[in-house]
Amino acid sequence: MEETKGLVLQSLDYKDNHKILYLYTAVGHQTLLAYGVKKMNNIQRFLSQRGSLIQYKTPKKPMDSLCDGELLNGYDSIKEDPTTYTRMLHILELVRHVIDDHSNHPKMFQFLVKIFDQMNQLKDAELYQYIFELKLLHFIGYGLNFKQCNICGNNKDLVFHPSSGGVICRHHIKDFSVTYPYDTYESLAHLYFIDISQDTPRQLSSTERSHISDIIALLYDEFVGYQTKSSKILQQMKKI
Repeated sequence: MEETKGLVLQSLDYKDNHKILYLYTAVGHQTLLAYGVKKMNNIQRFLSQRGSLIQYKTPKKPMDSLCDGELLNGYDSIKEDPTTYTRMLHILELVRHVIDDHSNHPKMFQFLVKIFDQMNQLKDAELYQYIFELKLLHFIGYGLNFKQCNICGNNKDLVFHPSSGGVICRHHIKDFSVTYPYDTYESLAHLYFIDISQDTPRQLSSTERSHISDIIALLYDEFVGYQTKSSKILQQMKKI
């Protein structure tokens, strides 16, 4: 039996002392039954916590029991900060509900681990959330266009137009269209194309962050149609 690494996306109570674990791995989504993990004396209790990176024996059946598990990374620094942990939960929710079975799972799993490693080092969690959200759009087939007007191909005097999934020139802005200026879409492109294995995202102003957050929300409404529970909590946190 081979060993598998997986991120715990969600953990649900099952009967008195058990839990059902929904995991994401390099081979896709998996579901495991974790027997007795709610008992305080169970050595595998910490393996069932959301956002933990664990290693376990590959199950033989679609929903087998968790056995010989090992905690590889509990991402303790993330979980110590309520806002950062909520950002992590937001990402985990997107993975569970948006990524389908036919995706490039090895690539996404590796990317997820890199994102959480950076966030766990007390890097700017907000920016890494935006990086993940933008790259996820590309990953599921909704790549953004930053090169030329989606309508006429012009590459000058461009603004970002969320409903078009990219930039358009000012000649094609219609009444009531939601658009964002050059500096905003330049920052958006920076986060969209960045390689987090080699580069650190540059710092953005509060205005740029607000615009990018709004753009991502519009893009997900337009092309994904799914809003996480954690994103609603993050919105409430901003108002406090």
